[in-house]
Amino acid sequence: MKKGVRAFIIVAVLVVCVGFGIYVGISRRPAVIPEKPPPAPPRAEVPAEAVKVKVYRVAIEDNLPVLRAIERVVPAGEDPVEFALRCLIEQGDKADLANPIPEGSRLLGLKIEGNLATVDLSREFRDNFAGGSEAEGLTIGAILRTLGQFPTVKRVQLLVEGRPLETLGHLELSGPQDVTWVGTQFGGGN
Repeated sequence: MKKGVRAFIIVAVLVVCVGFGIYVGISRRPAVIPEKPPPAPPRAEVPAEAVKVKVYRVAIEDNLPVLRAIERVVPAGEDPVEFALRCLIEQGDKADLANPIPEGSRLLGLKIEGNLATVDLSREFRDNFAGGSEAEGLTIGAILRTLGQFPTVKRVQLLVEGRPLETLGHLELSGPQDVTWVGTQFGGGN
């Protein structure tokens, strides 16, 4: 064999071997696993429309006591009717508004069946009532207005320690009270 042909064959074999080695080397590389894209930032939850309730307190206008509403935002997951009632019973005055509910009163239970809300209050509601027909009207009126804002409540039965409340001194309260009773009594309907 001639030197030139032999050199060509050697070079060709070397090229094939090197090519084959490169091919094998490339094919044996570990597969490159693409990285997971970073997680998308959590979507900001669009808050549902805030539910607001009215809670009635006593204000003095033109030297007369009237019921005026304050608005409270209902926390997510809470029942608006019970939340409003608890806010009404919660003690403390708000600016120029006085709480008509007797001090120490606690909500023991609330049940709504049909259009009747049955409100069970602690004995302090009756025992700590200061008295007077006007104060009684404001106290009952605040409860009726607070609960009357809800379309599901048309009447309210007041209980003390599980028994019907007969009176706080002047008004007959032993049966269910119509939420519209307070109507124009003690100021406008806001």
